[in-house]
Amino acid sequence: MSQARNPLQCTSLWGSNFLPRSPQSASWNERTEVLMTRIALEPYFVHQEQVQALIGPLRTASALARMASRGNPEAAAPYIFAEALAEALPVLGISELLKSAHEQAIHVGRVVGIEQELTFQRARDRDAPGVRLVDFTASIDADEPLFLAGSFNSVRMASASAAGSLTGRSRVYLIGTITDINEAGIEIRPAFIGVRSFIEGDDPASGQMHSELRVYPSEIGQFSRVDFRYPVTPAELKAVLAVPEERVKNTIADLIGEPYVPKDWGGERSDLYTSRVFARARQMSSAWLFKGPGYPHPMTVRALGKPGDQIVRLFSEPAELLILQHCHEIKPSVVSMMEAYAHDLRNPRKFMIIDGADTSRILKSQGLLPSVGLQSNPLSPVAPVRRARHK
Repeated sequence: MSQARNPLQCTSLWGSNFLPRSPQSASWNERTEVLMTRIALEPYFVHQEQVQALIGPLRTASALARMASRGNPEAAAPYIFAEALAEALPVLGISELLKSAHEQAIHVGRVVGIEQELTFQRARDRDAPGVRLVDFTASIDADEPLFLAGSFNSVRMASASAAGSLTGRSRVYLIGTITDINEAGIEIRPAFIGVRSFIEGDDPASGQMHSELRVYPSEIGQFSRVDFRYPVTPAELKAVLAVPEERVKNTIADLIGEPYVPKDWGGERSDLYTSRVFARARQMSSAWLFKGPGYPHPMTVRALGKPGDQIVRLFSEPAELLILQHCHEIKPSVVSMMEAYAHDLRNPRKFMIIDGADTSRILKSQGLLPSVGLQSNPLSPVAPVRRARHK
């Protein structure tokens, strides 16, 4: 994906203050700066009338006034309406499609968002004067197959160069209205297709831009001594299944430096809550869900409650980073569900996945991987210090 951004692209402020601002930048274990986050939309396709209906008359009037001040209002229109849409997103309540499906809230007329790879193809046989249709399809990652289809008039593309981004297979962000639900799948009429990015920093020009909210284990400062490039062997994957969930939780808590580890109980929303994680060079709050050898199988959405309510409870925690750990494979449908909840535009959060392979690397770095950790561990195998725990 190109890093270039049109100067008319927009940003919309959202964010919560979790920690006091540091007066200067520092290393990962010193910096506690809280970066405000903005949503940026880069348009490829904009249906102006549908966007106007979404953003309402006041924002529409403001956008039209900005258009009138431009030297070429027609060329500026897609970017100005994308800006107005981004400004409105935090209050519009547009749910991610997969989240709506999980909540059984899909119905004709509902406006949803989706960010994933779509397949685009020109439908020349249906062209008409002023109409050049492009069809799109996608198979949504879910425990049960979910098929998406729709079409749009390419005459409404934001620029001539946008056509190259909406040809073949391309990962995009789409906002649209569900127009039909049938045995074949879901049909959507798009209002916006383009790129959604998240900019961290008070200054949009100098902030860091992220097209997704997923954080990887290698980005955690406290995991800096863990070699996540190390190829895990079948024996090590099997060894992870012998490590109790409680030991994994305590090991990670020790690495993070969290002295207060609660005992498990049935009504918990997460297994560990801490404000001591450092990721992307700053400190942030996090909530962890641990799944141990009590379920020694690939993790599916159905395995996370009825259906997936453990993820719903996890995202009810007041944390900036939500983390799912499992001793085995984590299926793409689970990753997609975590991503869908993270992209709630009223309260967007970051998320992280730690599967069995990464768990084995973390345990091995501490000399705690059974049978293989003590003999082949390249780091000093020091047993974690046990700290006082909450009762």
